[in-house]
Amino acid sequence: MKKPNIILALICIHIFLTVAISQTAKFDIVAYTPPAGFAFEKDADSLRFTKESGGSFCVISLTRSVDGVGDPVKNFELLWKGMATDGLNASAPQRGKGGEKNGWQAEVGVAGFEKDGLKGAALLTTFTGNGKVVAILSITNSESCQQDIEVFVDSVKLPQIAAPKASVAPPAAAPSGDAAKLIGRWQRSSSSAPSYGNTASWGTAGYTRSRYEFNSNGTYAYTERTFRMTHPVIFIVRESGRYSVNGSTLTVNPTKSTITSYRKAGGGDALGTVAATQDRKLETVSYRFTFHYFSGIDEWNLVLQADSPTLRDGQFSGNTTFNNAWYFDQKYTDTDLTAVRIF
Repeated sequence: MKKPNIILALICIHIFLTVAISQTAKFDIVAYTPPAGFAFEKDADSLRFTKESGGSFCVISLTRSVDGVGDPVKNFELLWKGMATDGLNASAPQRGKGGEKNGWQAEVGVAGFEKDGLKGAALLTTFTGNGKVVAILSITNSESCQQDIEVFVDSVKLPQIAAPKASVAPPAAAPSGDAAKLIGRWQRSSSSAPSYGNTASWGTAGYTRSRYEFNSNGTYAYTERTFRMTHPVIFIVRESGRYSVNGSTLTVNPTKSTITSYRKAGGGDALGTVAATQDRKLETVSYRFTFHYFSGIDEWNLVLQADSPTLRDGQFSGNTTFNNAWYFDQKYTDTDLTAVRIF
C-alpha cells in the first residue's frame, strides 16, 4: 500500500512553490527570509512552509497580524488555544520567555501534539505590539528541522516600536563614572528557546533576569529570577548589603543572601508554594565599572568587569565590547521579579 502523504492531509496544500534561494520577502507587516528547500503556499491569512523526508516532517506557518487584546500573555494564550489546542489537540504548553524583537513583546511555548495519527512537537511564538499580534506556529517530528525553525523566527522583522528611553543622561551629558550615576536600578536579561527533539535543551530553555538596586545611603539590593521550561521549580535570589565606590572600582559587600525555589503554579511561569530556601555564600566582589553608550540601540549600559566569573553574576556576557564583563540597562526595572507572575 502506498504510504499517504501526511503533510498534504494535514494542511490541504494544492499548489507548491519550492523555495530554493534565501531572500528577504514580506507578508502583511512582517519581513522574513523563506527557509531554503521548503515548499511554500500563501493565502489571504497566512504563509505555510513545509518539508517532508521519509517519515519526518516540518511545517512553519506565519499568520497575518490581527488585533490583540493588549496583554502579550493573554494574546499567546488565546492563539495557543485556537491554533494548538483546538487545531492540533496539543497539550498545555511549557512556557518560556521569548524576549523582545523590534520593540514587540515575544511569548513562546512548546508542547507535544497528536491528531489523526500524526504526532510531534508544536512551538508557538507570538509577537505583540502596536495593538496587533503576529503568530508563528511550527510543528515537526524531527530534530533535523530545529535549525530551520530557529533561523526563520530569527529572520522575522516587524515594524519598529520605540523602546523606553533609559533614564541615564543623554550623550551630551554622559555619565562620568562617579558614585552618583550608580544610584537606581540596573538589570540584565537572558533567554533561550528549546531545541526540538533535543530534550536536554528543553531543560535550559527559559530566562534569567538579574537586577542591582543601588541606594544613595550606600546600601544595595540584588534580585534574580530564573525560569526553565522543564524544571519543576522557579528560583528567586534575594540579596542585600552595602557597596562602596573608589574611583572606578565598585565593591559589593553582601550581609544577607538567600535562594528560594518555588513550585510552578499551574505548571507555568508563576510562583506557587515554596519548595526550599537556603542561605547563599556571601561573596564580596570588587568590580571595575564604567558607563557605555551603545549608539545603535540608543542606550546607556552599566558595565561591570571582574577578573573571573562570580557566583552572583555567573559567566561573562558574550558581548566583547569589554573583556570579562556584564552589561546592565535600565529597561523594565519597574517589574517586581519576586511577584507571582512577571509576564
